[in-house]
Amino acid sequence: MTGNNRTRKAVAGLLVCLVFGTAGCSVYFNTFFNAKKAFNAAEKARRASPRATAGQREYQLAIDKCLKVVEDHPNSKYYDDAVYILGVSYYHTQQYGKAERRFREYLADYPNGNKALEANVYLAKSKLALGDLDDAMATFGQVFESSYDKEYKAEAAMALGNHHHEAKDYNAARDYFLAVRDSLGDDLTALEAQTLVADGYFEQFQFKDALSAYLQILGMDPDKEQKYHALYQAALCSFRLQRIDDGLAYLDQLAGDELYYDSLGILKLTMAEGFEYDDDLLQAEATYDDVAATSDRKPWQATAYYRLGLIYQLDYDQLNRAKEYYDLAAETDRGASIRSDAIMRSSDIGKLETFARTALDSTATPAAIDEAAYSQYLLAELYWLKLNKPDSAIIEMRYLVDSFATSYYAPQAMISLAEMTRDRLGDDAVADSLLKAMLRKYPQSDFVPDALEALGLKGTAADTGYAAIYIDKAENFLLNGENHDSARAYYRLAVDRFPESKHYVPAKFALIWLDETYNSPGDSSIYYAYKAFADSFPGNEWADVALDRTGAAPAARRRFDDRRDERRGEEFESLAARDTGDLTGTGQDTTGYIDPIVAAYRGPRGDTLVDLRLEPIETLIPFEFPPEAAVGTQYDWRLYFQLLIDFSGKVVDFVLKIPSGDELIDQRVMETIGSMTFDAIEISNRVVDAGMSDKRTEEGYWFVYQYTVTKPEYLR
Repeated sequence: MTGNNRTRKAVAGLLVCLVFGTAGCSVYFNTFFNAKKAFNAAEKARRASPRATAGQREYQLAIDKCLKVVEDHPNSKYYDDAVYILGVSYYHTQQYGKAERRFREYLADYPNGNKALEANVYLAKSKLALGDLDDAMATFGQVFESSYDKEYKAEAAMALGNHHHEAKDYNAARDYFLAVRDSLGDDLTALEAQTLVADGYFEQFQFKDALSAYLQILGMDPDKEQKYHALYQAALCSFRLQRIDDGLAYLDQLAGDELYYDSLGILKLTMAEGFEYDDDLLQAEATYDDVAATSDRKPWQATAYYRLGLIYQLDYDQLNRAKEYYDLAAETDRGASIRSDAIMRSSDIGKLETFARTALDSTATPAAIDEAAYSQYLLAELYWLKLNKPDSAIIEMRYLVDSFATSYYAPQAMISLAEMTRDRLGDDAVADSLLKAMLRKYPQSDFVPDALEALGLKGTAADTGYAAIYIDKAENFLLNGENHDSARAYYRLAVDRFPESKHYVPAKFALIWLDETYNSPGDSSIYYAYKAFADSFPGNEWADVALDRTGAAPAARRRFDDRRDERRGEEFESLAARDTGDLTGTGQDTTGYIDPIVAAYRGPRGDTLVDLRLEPIETLIPFEFPPEAAVGTQYDWRLYFQLLIDFSGKVVDFVLKIPSGDELIDQRVMETIGSMTFDAIEISNRVVDAGMSDKRTEEGYWFVYQYTVTKPEYLR
C-alpha cells in the first residue's frame, strides 16, 4: 500500500455507500464506533489504576470489534484507526507479536497518519517486550532525538535508561533519567527517574551522591513505598559514609511512622547493623535480642540469632555462646538464606571438642601418635580457615610440630606453619627457614614435594629422595612403555626405603599385581599373596581391593582409594582393563572387567567416595512401589547412587551408578533421591569422621548412598 491508500479507501467506501445504500456503511460505522468506545474505556481504566489487568475486558472487546472492521470492511475509512486500536489493544493484553505486526502495518501504510508517532513508540515497546533489544533501542533513540511530544520522548528516555541500567551501565542510564527528571517527564515519571538515578549511584558505591539523590526524592511527593525506599537507602549510604547517627535517624523516622509498622523488624535489624558499625556492641546485641523476641516473622528472627552468633564468635570470642545462636538461627527458619552458613559455623565450633589436644604418654603407639597429630592439625586448620582465629591456629600448629615430631603429619605441619607465618606475620625469612628445616629433618617425607614447591625448588637437583619420585618412575615405565621389569624395580625401592610413606601399601599391592599379570606361576600363590597382603593391612582400602581380586570381599568393600594421586586411579583402571588369569580356579575369564562397585565408589574427580550411612530428615517425594514391577520372584532391589549434598544438607545432584534392572523402579527411586534433605550437622560430622575435608567442591560433598527397594507383602 502507498501513502494515498487512505484517500483511495475513503473514496471506495463512499462508492460502496452509493451503490449499496447506507445500511452497509452504518453497520461497519456502528462496529467501529463500539470498538472505539470500548478502547477509550480501556485506556481510561488503565491510566486510572496501577493494576496491570485494568481495562483488559474492554481491550478485548475493542479487538473483537476492530477485527470485524479490518477483515469484513478492508476499504473502510476507519481502517487505519482500527489497525492502530488493534495494535494498542494487543500490546496492553500482552499479545506483543500481534501488536508488533499491526504497528508495522500501520507505519507502512500510513507513514504520515495522525497516529504515526504513537505507533512508532508502541512498535519499539512491542519489540522490547519480544526481546528484540537492538531494534527497540534504535527506535527509542530516534524518538528521543526527534521532534516528538515530551510525553513520547520521556517514554523513550525511560526505556533507554532502563536498558542501560539493567546492563549496569549506570553512567549512560543516568543521562536519560536526568532528561526525564529535569524536562521531559510528568511528576510521577520524574520521581521514578530520580529513584533510578539514586539507585545507580548506590550500585556504583558512590554513596555521597546516592545519599543526596535519595534525599531529593523526599521533596518530590513520594508515595509510601517510594518514601520508605529513599529513607532506608539513605540510612545505608550514611552507614557506609560513617555517618552512623544520620543513618540511625533516617531509620528512626521510618520506625516511628505507623505506616511502616509491618517493616519494623527489618528496620531494627538494620539499626543493629548501624550500632555495630559504631562499635556499640551492647546496643546492637540488645536490638538483635529484641527482634528475636518480638518479631512474628521467622526470617527476621533467624537473621537476628545469626548476627548475635557472629558478635559472640568474632567480637566476644565466646564460641559456645555463638554456637547456641547459630543453632537457634538454623532451627528458627529452615528456609532462611543464612541457615547453611549458620549450620556450618555451628558445626565448625562443635569440632573444637573433637579436635581437642590429646595427651599421650611414653607408651603411645605410632598409630596413636599419628591419630593425635592429625586431630591437632585439623584443630589448627579449623582455627585458621573457619573460625577466623589465626593466632590460635599458629599456636596449635606449633604445638603439633613440637609435641608430635615423630608423627606422619609433623612435616606437613611445618609447611603449614611456614605459610601461616608468611601470611599472618609477613616474615618470608622465617617461613623459608621453617621449610628448609623441614627438608633437613624429614628428607624422606611424603610432604617434601610441597616444601620444594613453596621454596621454588621443584624440578631442580634438590627434587629427589622421597617415595613419590619412585612411584612416578614406576608408573611411567608401566603406563607409557609397559616396561614392567623397571616398574617392578622402582616399586621395590619405594617399599624397601619408605615404610612410613602413604605409598608403601599401594606399592606392595602393585608388586603382587605385576606378578599376577606378567609372571603368574599358574598356581594359587597369587591368591595367597593377595590374602596375606589383606591380612597385613586390615581396614586399608588397598586391602579391600586385594580381597576383591580373590573374590572374597563383600560388595560394599570392593573399592580402592587413589587419594590425591589421580594417576593411581588411572593405573588401576588400566590394570583392571587388562585383567587376565584365573585367581579362584573357577575357569572364569575376567578380561576387560571393572567391578561396578569399584566404579560406584570412584567420584567425579577420580577420588574415592565414602558411604553416607544416614537417613534423610526430609523426603518431598516418597517412594511408591510400581505394581508393574511385581512380576517375578525377586523381592529386593539394591541401587547405588553418588549424591552431591550441599552445605544445607540438600541433595543438589546425583548419579545412579548401579540400577535395579527395572526402569520403573529406577525412575521412582531417582525422583525420591532428588527430593531428599539430610541433617547438615550430621553431614558435617560425617565429613570430619571420614577425613573428607579436602574433598569439598564449590557445591558440597559427594557420597555413595545405597537405596534398597523391597516388594510390598501384598504383591508377593
